[in-house]
Amino acid sequence: MPFADRTLACDVLDDAQIRDVIPECEATHLLHLAWLSDAATRWTSPVNEAWMAASMRLAETFSACGGQHMIFAGSCAEYEWNDTQLIAGHSKINPHTAYGRAKAETGKLLLAAQADLHLKIAHARLFFCYGHGEPSGRLLPDLIQNIEHGQPFPTSKGDQKRDYLYAADIAEAFRLIADAQATGIYNIASGAAIEVRELVETTAELLSRPDIPQFGALPRRDGDPDVIEADIKPLSGLGFKPSFDLVAGLKDTFLRRKATT
Repeated sequence: MPFADRTLACDVLDDAQIRDVIPECEATHLLHLAWLSDAATRWTSPVNEAWMAASMRLAETFSACGGQHMIFAGSCAEYEWNDTQLIAGHSKINPHTAYGRAKAETGKLLLAAQADLHLKIAHARLFFCYGHGEPSGRLLPDLIQNIEHGQPFPTSKGDQKRDYLYAADIAEAFRLIADAQATGIYNIASGAAIEVRELVETTAELLSRPDIPQFGALPRRDGDPDVIEADIKPLSGLGFKPSFDLVAGLKDTFLRRKATT
């Protein structure tokens, strides 16, 4: 049966499962998205180090099984956040969390190992994603849940700017990188940051509850940068252009949420 018609489960932290599943896939391309997903603990968890080692073993096994191209999903948390547009391959790498450090080091090791692994590898740094299926503890799903239950949503003033990109556009960015078998570092983002307040207000207005957000009820976190925005020229060079603006992305999120509840 072709691989496209099957779903195979694998715990990437389990070496035995990697050795069993990867050969069965017979895949030429690997998109490595797996990592700690808990929004509360991933920033500080020591398990980040286990994911670093597991990612390298995954790449080695994939290579040994005939793999050709790998995309490793990194994070904007790898950068020094300094309120300037962050440029892949040029902006300073200075992560302030265990998560950011683990992602940065894994990407560095993978890119350095390309020749030995006989793999083409891209390190794709994701910025601020949104869409259906996000876990609780993140801004958008928590906001939607409060709106659905008619509960106030305390938040900061929301004047900090973040570079958001809808999930479907993220998938298209990965497709372009994979089709080109591109190597090197790419920022996965829109290239244009918006105020967090705009995301919150637009969500509440589209769901007819503009009264739910309570702006200024919470202080901004210490050290929270004013702007986190990506330069996406390398990605644009592959033909990438976001298809969803904020309103279209949120509307599609709501439709998908409704279809699964």
